[in-house]
Amino acid sequence: MQSVATRYSLPLFSLFLFAAIIFYAFFGSPTPDDPGSVEAIIGGLLVLSIGAAGLSRSVDLSIGRNPFLTALQVFFLTGLFLPTIAGIYFGNDHMLILRDVLAFAFLGLPLFLSERLAEHEKAIKTLNFLLVLAGIAFSLRTLMPAFNIWIPQGELLYLSNSPLTLFAGVFLAGTLWTALPGIKSGAGFLKVAGATLGIAVLTGAMLLDVQRATVGAIVITVLFLAVMDFIRAPKKVVLPFIIIGASGFLVFPMLGDALQAIAHKTAQVGMNMRVQEAQAVYEALAVKPATFFIGKGWGAVFASPAVGGLDVNYTHSLLTTMALKGGVMLLLPALFVVLTALYQIFLIYQRDRVQGMALFWPLVIPVLLYASHKSLDFGLILLLIGVWSIRAEVLQESHTSCNQKDYSNEQKTGNKQA
Repeated sequence: MQSVATRYSLPLFSLFLFAAIIFYAFFGSPTPDDPGSVEAIIGGLLVLSIGAAGLSRSVDLSIGRNPFLTALQVFFLTGLFLPTIAGIYFGNDHMLILRDVLAFAFLGLPLFLSERLAEHEKAIKTLNFLLVLAGIAFSLRTLMPAFNIWIPQGELLYLSNSPLTLFAGVFLAGTLWTALPGIKSGAGFLKVAGATLGIAVLTGAMLLDVQRATVGAIVITVLFLAVMDFIRAPKKVVLPFIIIGASGFLVFPMLGDALQAIAHKTAQVGMNMRVQEAQAVYEALAVKPATFFIGKGWGAVFASPAVGGLDVNYTHSLLTTMALKGGVMLLLPALFVVLTALYQIFLIYQRDRVQGMALFWPLVIPVLLYASHKSLDFGLILLLIGVWSIRAEVLQESHTSCNQKDYSNEQKTGNKQA
């Protein structure tokens, strides 16, 4: 049984983590071209968080009861050593090796922090809130230049296609749908209004940058929840259907240009050469048996069809990136991580539909379509999968324990009566 202090206080390591997320949300960039003081502060706060939580947890075999964390542990340790050695052996650029290693290190966050965070109920809720806040902050930073409120200097920030922006959008969309039946109450109205405002900001930023996959994920989420609720209880979805339908009818004329831009982009670029990019990775690896098995190492570059044949050190998919850097020996652990993560998301969905949907899209889209897997955002999504999956296990064990106690009490009562 958790003590009151454990459930409702925030431990020191979580304060460092939350400070890093807040600083990242308002000042950071998912893929900075020239990392500087902002990235140093964020990195320092993450190091302090991991240090306070316990560095040894990355190789702690006791995490083996959670299949996702076990798979991630194998993947993380393999990725730290194999591509690093390969990159040095093949003479890859040292700065590119360092950038790749630092980006990969974000994926190890669940190994250091998941179990500790899962012990603190308030920390779990705070993490969820801050990740939604980060997505909204990214969207505001995307929209402000369009209104001449703030003009970024230099690089593109890639904020609107961040996994955190997508997480926030899907989470708020699910929250909105589930809150609509209770809109007549004061608390229900405030919940609907807050979720609607957040979605407006998030989708506005996505449409501004013509992010087809993220907008589609939000629409599909609402449709999926609506269909599932209609099948289970048709009468309960009448009011939500009327509200959503009326709102869509009102805003559709304002979205005409955005929808036309999405249609034009789809006609022009289709799937953005993702299949051709995967084929190019295979051809780059198949030149030698050694590179096919161990990859070309961190810092490796290749001519990507997805960016017009330019030499880049990334692909638009987690799986093809891991194949390029670590060959089959890193691709297989990466694939196992994805499969176990999907399994955990399925279990989370059974307990909380909104949480499950909110994690599904930010995992799948970077794995298949976007290069956002090489950012802190994706590491934070993996962290939340780890935390919520452990939390689900704890709740399940507690439920099982209660059932066993009830069964035991029934047996004792029956014996006494006999």
